Amino acid sequence: MLIFGIWSCASQIGPSGGEIDKTPPEITFIYPKDKTVNYRENFIEIEFSEYVDKRSVQDAIFISPSVQGKIEYSWSGTSVELMFEDSLRKNITYTVTVGTDVIDLNNRNNLAQAYSFTFSTGPEIDFCSVEGKVYDKNPLGIFIFAYQLTDTIPNPITQKPEYISQVGARGNYKISGMAPSTYRIFAVNDSFRDMLYNAGDDKYACPFSDITLTKSDSLYKSLNFRLSVEDTIAPAVSNVTMTDKNHILVEFSEPVDSSQLSAKNFSIFDSTSAIQHNVRYLFKGKNKAGKYFLSFSDSLVLANENYLIVKNIFDKSGNNLTNQSYSFTVSVKPDTTAPTIQSLETEYPGKTIDFLNPYFILNFDDAIDVGNLSQSISIKNKNKKVIGFSHTKIDDASFRININEELKSKEDYKIEFKYKFINDAAGNNLDTATYKSNIITINEMEFSGLSGKVEKTEDDGVIVEIANVEFPEVKYHSKIKESQVFNFQRVRPGKYILWGYVDKNVNDKYDYGKVKPFEYSEKFSVYPDTLKLGARWPVGDVDLKFKK
Repeated sequence: MLIFGIWSCASQIGPSGGEIDKTPPEITFIYPKDKTVNYRENFIEIEFSEYVDKRSVQDAIFISPSVQGKIEYSWSGTSVELMFEDSLRKNITYTVTVGTDVIDLNNRNNLAQAYSFTFSTGPEIDFCSVEGKVYDKNPLGIFIFAYQLTDTIPNPITQKPEYISQVGARGNYKISGMAPSTYRIFAVNDSFRDMLYNAGDDKYACPFSDITLTKSDSLYKSLNFRLSVEDTIAPAVSNVTMTDKNHILVEFSEPVDSSQLSAKNFSIFDSTSAIQHNVRYLFKGKNKAGKYFLSFSDSLVLANENYLIVKNIFDKSGNNLTNQSYSFTVSVKPDTTAPTIQSLETEYPGKTIDFLNPYFILNFDDAIDVGNLSQSISIKNKNKKVIGFSHTKIDDASFRININEELKSKEDYKIEFKYKFINDAAGNNLDTATYKSNIITINEMEFSGLSGKVEKTEDDGVIVEIANVEFPEVKYHSKIKESQVFNFQRVRPGKYILWGYVDKNVNDKYDYGKVKPFEYSEKFSVYPDTLKLGARWPVGDVDLKFKK
């Protein structure tokens, strides 16, 4: 239903000067009027509130169902007339949608909301409609594709939709003029504007259910979507750099699943001497996503041909790089720098930790031998009492230090780390140096909370989550049981988004579904307002409602 047009020769000149235009264009006139019946003309007319970019209009007008033949666009000032080459079909309801891709000439402001009107070439208007919201950081311009369910399963990869709408700046959409039928509806950002879903390039969202519209039940509300990107390509090594004789920087084509990554996934093969070298350590350091450091003890021969062998690397969608070799240039630059603590991270800002289940993270600037880590660390309270702890490895340069005792609220604790017990792969060591830091337990009164209930649904296994608006990594989630009640305690103060979903496959994560082979998404609900949770002021009696 993408419309192809012929441009008229009239020039288009917009006014200039004055203050910056921040007002989006609007549609001020249409012909025929909305819900006109027995329409016999062979054109439609649309007028805008200001001068708009002609090309953007041509790309943003969709007619459902599609019209046959070419369409000629004839402009007069801010008004455009669409002349149809072939006659419109008899006894058909047409829906014309002007999408949000329309921009004005003054400051390239987008049409704030898609605009639709319907008319019929017969005596009746199909008046069924679907409306909802797309939840995304930038929903403006996302397309809604609607397909009638027949004997064949609709395939958005190869099949253009019967009905189209476009999402506004706030994520809202509406498809009007639909015939009574059962529909499968998708949200697609359609980056190529070809009215098809291009896997891997387009964001997509699948429905949680198909929608049936009848004359007596003609409006379906709250068919909402959450967008995702389908990743079907396995990660690959894109670059390998030997930074010194004991370190290699390896870069992947995309972020990989660090939970399944270790030094055992890598080895070095000297093809000249037919010798394999083991990688001793792996760590991320300050690298961006998809980059990791490897360190090893063996010395490589400068004149020989060396390859990094990589096996069984998974990306975050589960795609597997089974095996790859990558040639690199050997460096003989010595590593003479001893490892040091790069940062001490705590759960809360200002080196503050919770006194219940307390922990902190030590990040080193190089991988270290973990065997002597415990005897290097000392944790004491203000009375110099030694506090017990254990540690778990994040990678070979980052370690979570779990304090095994319940601490007191609002108290200082001293951390000391003696470097003499640790070495890097090259054997470097700071024999006499000590790292010192203080941490403080959070005040019990600094927490907030949120409680409420999930409106009873026919579904079990609802998971409710709250996410901090300013710090997206701060999240809390709860599995709802038969009581349908949720109660988040000890929440960091801030602004939160509350949402929940029906975890049908019980995997503790939201599933977006698949376009092909088709899979439904999981049903979800988003609380309409942002919740402000202040210290000592928990919020209660919040209801999260699901579509029935």
